[in-house]
Amino acid sequence: MARMYTFTASADELFVKSAEDRVWGLRSKVWHWRAKFCYGGDAVQVNARLEDLYLQCTSIGDVLDRRSALEGLAEIAFCEGRLSDAMDNLQTLVEMFKGQDLQCVLWYTVRKAVVMSKQGNYDPARELMQKTSEPFQFFSLRNARIFVHRSYGSACIELTAGEYDRAESYFTATIEACDLQADLVRKAFSMRGLGEIAFVRSNFTLAAQRFKETRSLCAEMGVPPQHLYSCLRLDTLPDKFKGWSLFLEGLSPFANDTM
Repeated sequence: MARMYTFTASADELFVKSAEDRVWGLRSKVWHWRAKFCYGGDAVQVNARLEDLYLQCTSIGDVLDRRSALEGLAEIAFCEGRLSDAMDNLQTLVEMFKGQDLQCVLWYTVRKAVVMSKQGNYDPARELMQKTSEPFQFFSLRNARIFVHRSYGSACIELTAGEYDRAESYFTATIEACDLQADLVRKAFSMRGLGEIAFVRSNFTLAAQRFKETRSLCAEMGVPPQHLYSCLRLDTLPDKFKGWSLFLEGLSPFANDTM
């Protein structure tokens, strides 16, 4: 994962060379442009490229690369505030795997619920999240990755809705599950979420502690703290939660707490 945050000219050349491969060429092109976006590439340019690649994947029936292109398009739409477009892309992903891969259907349904909450539709988001628990209990019990995905998604919904007690419970449950499977990424996301809750409650000492733990996790992963979400944009928290950015910049009330 850390490599995605250090996208260099040499890495760019490797993508270009692999794009010439007869078998892996199309897949390499999709991941090349997704990596470009992770590294801060122009969203309009990347979106246009991925749309073209998506059509190519569709025309030859390449499901896996079509899926990857759609994921990239959903992320770009989400980052640009085009939430309806993000929802459309995620719904296409749900339809793509319906009746074939129930775990993928669950995965993208959770994504839809989180985006729905960002639109202000909190109760429908909760209802959609609840629906994912009913037909997929078998998978949830067996697949810890899915449990973390659902738990973190629920935390994001409740945080966005301003239900901080509920969000805190979900973030805590996510961290506990991450500890069991060494998932540092979503542990860092959840620790940051707990910091934001403490910040909203004006408990700045606890907020600083949570943010320091988040920063330590970033160091352990080799990820610059300011780029924590660069490769997983759909997992970002709403912009109204400013505690993390204030902490990283050493601004009040964290002027003396960033060491």
